[in-house]
Amino acid sequence: MNDLLGTIEILRNLVAENPGSAMLNATFANTLKETGDFGPAIAHFKKAVKLAPQSELYSLGLFHVLWGQGMREEALDETKRFMTISDSDEYREIVAAINSHWPRGV
Repeated sequence: MNDLLGTIEILRNLVAENPGSAMLNATFANTLKETGDFGPAIAHFKKAVKLAPQSELYSLGLFHVLWGQGMREEALDETKRFMTISDSDEYREIVAAINSHWPRGV
């Protein structure tokens, strides 16, 4: 755990020095998610998506952390946002799985 905490501090400093880096924000978000610090993870994934809206990887990261926190409407909004600018096999699979489990679907 100490290595993870050290990694978080390094990433926190790198993001502070490079706030416009989508990659650093997404990496920091993913690391925060691993520690269960979901609020800041969501905030940094949102920033990464804002900086690089065409990134499927960052969008999926945001979707999964939102969904995992029970923020289903926001997660689905991110799916819709991304699918308006690009196609995604992974999102197609996610939407199909959701539609098969919930009668009202997406």
